[in-house]
Amino acid sequence: MSKGEGLEAFELIVVEHGADEEVLQALMKMEGVTESSLVYGEFDIHCKIEVENLAELTEVITKIRKLKVFTTETLIAYARTKRKSRLTSRHHKKMHHSRARH
Repeated sequence: MSKGEGLEAFELIVVEHGADEEVLQALMKMEGVTESSLVYGEFDIHCKIEVENLAELTEVITKIRKLKVFTTETLIAYARTKRKSRLTSRHHKKMHHSRARH
């Protein structure tokens, strides 16, 4: 990332049992959190944070850790590239809907 683009980080979160939807909704209300997903595996939630500097990132992470969270792991991007998603928004909605029913 070049100077002036800000800071991009990914927060991997393990939440208290049964608190995944509550934490997911709280994350999306936080300034700096631009995406958030429920995921399978070692972590429960993955979120993308976009801020101007490390001080702002620290503020966001501090707020996240005050939620019903057991642990977090922060990954700070130092270079990035993007490719257009092959999934349409309809597919994303279908995937989320099928997960919510389980």
